[in-house]
Amino acid sequence: MLPNGVRLLAVPMPHVRSASVGVFVRVGSRDEDAANNGIGHVLEHMAFKGTRTRSVQAINLDAERLGAEVNAFTGKDTTGYFMTGLGRHVPRMLEMTADIVLNSTFPEAELSRELEVIRQEAIEYDEDPSDSAGELLDRAIWGGHPMGMPVIGTVENIERFSRDDLLAHVRSHYLAGHTVVAAAGRVDVAAFFERAARLFEDMPRGQGPGSHDPVAPPPYVGSALGRRFSQVSQVFLQIGYPLAPQRVEDLPQQRWRTAASVAAILFGGGMSAPLTDTVRERLGLAYTAEASTDSGDAWSNFIVHAVTTPDKLEPLVQATGRLLREQAGAIDPVHLERARNQLIVSRVRAAERSYATLERAVEELFARGTVSTTGERVAMVEAVTGDEVREVFERMGRLQPALAITGKGATDRLARRLAGALLG
Repeated sequence: MLPNGVRLLAVPMPHVRSASVGVFVRVGSRDEDAANNGIGHVLEHMAFKGTRTRSVQAINLDAERLGAEVNAFTGKDTTGYFMTGLGRHVPRMLEMTADIVLNSTFPEAELSRELEVIRQEAIEYDEDPSDSAGELLDRAIWGGHPMGMPVIGTVENIERFSRDDLLAHVRSHYLAGHTVVAAAGRVDVAAFFERAARLFEDMPRGQGPGSHDPVAPPPYVGSALGRRFSQVSQVFLQIGYPLAPQRVEDLPQQRWRTAASVAAILFGGGMSAPLTDTVRERLGLAYTAEASTDSGDAWSNFIVHAVTTPDKLEPLVQATGRLLREQAGAIDPVHLERARNQLIVSRVRAAERSYATLERAVEELFARGTVSTTGERVAMVEAVTGDEVREVFERMGRLQPALAITGKGATDRLARRLAGALLG
């Protein structure tokens, strides 16, 4: 850690020739309110529109001359800027990424154009029933909390953001104590640390929780919401359950999250999984039916996603509820083996890619303050027991589910009835 609070992280992967470099700031849409919802996403876009020494064209050309990919994202709790290219270009990629984060000027002319682009993006999201189902589920899970607001923001907010708004957001949140500078792949660790320290030593420290401090988990609401889309013939279903944010009795957070990941794959992570096999292969209720987990530094949710037609929606929900209750009663050892091995393969394959390794390491650093090796992560998956997985389903069964539906005939009233049907 640098004296000002910036944390440096390197994950050497000497067996590869590529590398990824990123700057990750612990700020996202949960740090916004209704008045400035979407400001972080606009800022992430505008960071590439010019710095003190480079125009938007120079930023793009500089990366492409190296053959590197440059990109960024805004999430609920993190904003990231990253480049992936050859290991020998790590010093240059670090300098270019630092320039984007530390020296962006947000030119007025570029802002007016980009706000219109983002406005069109927000409209596209709003008119897509699949995207809207995910955003509606966030609101069903967290209600009026900032976590329940869309990352992209509202069209009304986007249309009125100014350069001064962006500068104020940077001053409030782009601070040393919130920042991790990281690299993974073919990296000279000592050289990376030396150059990162020089580039980020003057970043303002700031106040409030740092990149390694615990954050209070958002309160769970668990409502049922629907939104009608008359132009489509299908219904998009999202069901969410909160997973324990910190500790479950004597089970550490990472072990609990691993058990939850195994549970999601066991339930709906493949054609042979009970959810998919039952509702698609045996009952013909949906083409798409799957389960996953979605998590951040202080939150984690178990998500079931399905797409069907209105006439099959209620039997689909009933079948899903029955299957969830069955897992809470007993775990099939064959499906436990399948789920563990699927998760192990997924994690091993991710560990062979520099950006996936980088992203995973930073996520762990924000969530736990430490980073595990691939071997440790695999061992943790192998150690997950059937009782731990069953406990995930049992705890979910004690909660009122969050449920969101969008599409033909979707309404709040129908959503509430389906939530009741899910409980059995």
